[in-house]
Amino acid sequence: MGTYNPRLSGNRRAERPVDEEDNESVISPWWLLVEGVYFALCGALFFAAYKSSNEWVRATLAAFALSIVAWRVLAVIPSWWLYYAEGKLQWGGQGCINLDLSCLKQTIKDTVVVIQNAVALGGFVVAFWLYQRKFPKHLGTGESKPEATGGYK
Repeated sequence: MGTYNPRLSGNRRAERPVDEEDNESVISPWWLLVEGVYFALCGALFFAAYKSSNEWVRATLAAFALSIVAWRVLAVIPSWWLYYAEGKLQWGGQGCINLDLSCLKQTIKDTVVVIQNAVALGGFVVAFWLYQRKFPKHLGTGESKPEATGGYK
């Protein structure tokens, strides 16, 4: 038998002790292998998008790969960290009112997620900016730049 699981509070299963196997399944190395497969799939999609000659196919493959990366980096990895911090490190809780070690642990747990998401979003912004600088949109042969419309003349 294990310890009380704060993730199950609010329902009838809350009184059930948690086995150590429940906490170990959250941090199992096999899940790291699954994440590696997802990122390898994204790499293959990016490579296929880079090699594609059709603009719509390239955009579709790249968008699909970016959505997988964003889902993993912005949702799955922070969720894993929260489960790990609450289960393995015992940093869980339902909020804090006293300034003690428990409150500090909860604050650190949540701050790690905020920083991770900020770095991921900033990384996406920088990556898009670098991509647009490296591959600017060019006019086709024989096309002229249209006159700007609107605004003050």
